[in-house]
Amino acid sequence: MTLRPRPPRAEEPSADPFDLWLRRSVHQAYDAVLEEQVPEDLLRLCSDSRTEWVAMKERWLKDPPMAKPRARQR
Repeated sequence: MTLRPRPPRAEEPSADPFDLWLRRSVHQAYDAVLEEQVPEDLLRLCSDSRTEWVAMKERWLKDPPMAKPRARQR
């Protein structure tokens, strides 16, 4: 499943130079990230049934992608 790209929006005129600078800076920093593909696992997680989500959650809990060492309980 892929997302359709958003149509380009016309730049809205802003009377405030700070707003214009902020809008341009945010676009410059994050537009490339927004163009990346959404991982298939995340798309499935959002759209699958509860049963399938629980199975995926159990799989992730067994082998987390970025496992952190757990603190020992006393």
